[in-house]
Amino acid sequence: MLEGVQGFLDNLPHVFTLYNMTIILLGSLGGLILGALPGVSPTMSVALLVPFTFYMDPTSGLILLGAVYASSVAGGAISAVLINIPGAPANIATVLDGYPMAKAGKAQLALYTSFISTFIGGVVGMIVMILLTLPLAEVALKFGSTELFWISILGLTVVAGLSSGNMVKSLIAGAFGVWLSTIGPNPMTGEFRFIFHDVLEGGINIIPALIGLFAVPQIFSLVEYYGKTRSEIKFKAEKGIFLKTFVSTIKMVRVQVIGSIVGTVIGLIPGVGGQVSGIVSYDQSKKFSRHPEKYGTGIPDGVAAAESANNAMVGPSLVPLLTLSIPGSPTAAVLLGGLLIHGIFPGPDLFRYHSDLVHTFIGALLVTQAAMLLFGIMLSRHSHWVMRVPDLYMAASIVVLAVFGTYSVNNNFNDVIVMFGIGLLMYGGTKFGFSPAPVVMGLILGGIAENSLLKGMLIAEAGKGMLYYFFTGWLNIILILFSVASIVFGIFSAGRGGGKKRMGKADVGAAIVVLLSAVVIYSALHVRDHLSALFPVATLLAMGVLSVILLVQGVISLRKKEGAEKAATPAYPFPRILLALVLIVIYLYLLNYLGFYLSSFVFYLIFISILMLSSKLLFERIHIRVVVSVLFVVILYLLFNVLLKVSAPTGLVI
Repeated sequence: MLEGVQGFLDNLPHVFTLYNMTIILLGSLGGLILGALPGVSPTMSVALLVPFTFYMDPTSGLILLGAVYASSVAGGAISAVLINIPGAPANIATVLDGYPMAKAGKAQLALYTSFISTFIGGVVGMIVMILLTLPLAEVALKFGSTELFWISILGLTVVAGLSSGNMVKSLIAGAFGVWLSTIGPNPMTGEFRFIFHDVLEGGINIIPALIGLFAVPQIFSLVEYYGKTRSEIKFKAEKGIFLKTFVSTIKMVRVQVIGSIVGTVIGLIPGVGGQVSGIVSYDQSKKFSRHPEKYGTGIPDGVAAAESANNAMVGPSLVPLLTLSIPGSPTAAVLLGGLLIHGIFPGPDLFRYHSDLVHTFIGALLVTQAAMLLFGIMLSRHSHWVMRVPDLYMAASIVVLAVFGTYSVNNNFNDVIVMFGIGLLMYGGTKFGFSPAPVVMGLILGGIAENSLLKGMLIAEAGKGMLYYFFTGWLNIILILFSVASIVFGIFSAGRGGGKKRMGKADVGAAIVVLLSAVVIYSALHVRDHLSALFPVATLLAMGVLSVILLVQGVISLRKKEGAEKAATPAYPFPRILLALVLIVIYLYLLNYLGFYLSSFVFYLIFISILMLSSKLLFERIHIRVVVSVLFVVILYLLFNVLLKVSAPTGLVI
């Protein structure tokens, strides 16, 4: 412990050189901007900057990648709060309270809370990393397949609390996400499952799914409520709001402690990642709250819980990489590549032969937390610009960014089709009260759970059996107890605050899910290898049982409402939604012919003009729409094609 502190203090002056401070500031600002773009994950952000480190010395190159990594995780909160789309999987839980706060005119308060909590969690995570790097590495080695399986089960127990609506709906959505993770090749046997179309052969990547689940429903919601939503979303400036927010966020001792501890512990575990820490922290904060029913309605505590955990995990997530040469996440794997190109090999000898580099890097990550807070507050002050963007301009921008962010993950147009297909399903699901957050959680943890379960089964068969292997060992027992406690506490919390929510159209939605579950179970039973069918069949059975429960609840609810006066609901704008859908499909079709940038310009201009559905407005101020369309596409071209060299769908033109 003292060696880590001494090494940190000895190398701290190296951090504050003009060159390294410039790198920290530029990396922090660039990471925040990249993180705010839907689809540009921290992994992609770091990968984009790796070529820039070729001509740097190893220490400065690693500082740049570390600053971008930490700040891109924090930057995802910007889009989560302002447009209801997480910039990265780590910001899923931020959406739950951040966007409702923005709709209530508290976008600046939500962002201030986010960045202050990010700073607090990040500093705690870095202090833990400085003090306990080597001991934590030994703990990380103890997580095998059974421990990872129970960690994923613990994560899945929080799914019920991720929606402000009915708990059963959240569980169904989570089970659906777990089933989505089984599409494609089995992680152990390689057998393909549920390949209903060629586009599904590679499975479902988390980034396209994340964009589809959050962005596509938001696009159609903006179109659906065109001319109405902006009257609800107003920006309210308040004098002295930063100081008030800073004091109130500091006073959230329970929330900050939960977020920092959860982020630190989960960040340490290889293969789990920040997307889990934010959601688990949000759930635990909700369970220990005196008013759990307020979570999901737009309270700062929910934002603080998610964001403090997101950045608390950054430092510990690098511990297995630096000490054991084990990249615990995709981003850590990219950082490993950045080290290797400079001839530096992580592991026990790294602290012996390159201690100056490691301690300078850790010190730079600590300073990055302050830089993120500074730039985050500066960006938050201008958040009202985004809130004032007209609905149709916002919808068109989200479409283009969603397509670009999805394609750039694997340079595969099939991902774009999958993204849009999942998004349409989710938009339909939102009409029946299903939330996207549990789906994403299930998708993330489903793959971890299945892979760990199958590995554990194979090891157990060669040893003392399943019961002994999965239910013995102090770490397994602790995780099992935590899982059980989480379920019991979740039911108790639901009874206190969330159990009396209205059912809505549960009967129709449940009937649809029951039918789909039966069809897919039939398909799963025809998978040749029993290992490949085990996990998806169990998941689908659970989803079917939950759907029957929801169906019964819906019927009972309808009977209780017989004779009651039905509230008037506005007519659904089917022609406008259908027109938007047709325009988006045409845009996707044109991408492979006109190229991304030209087809995006054409789509942006036509989408905004036609959806006004008024011949009088069609040509009025068309020059403004042309200028905005050109500027939007030119900015994208300069940022991604010229500066960052990111591939976009190509065609005959550009």
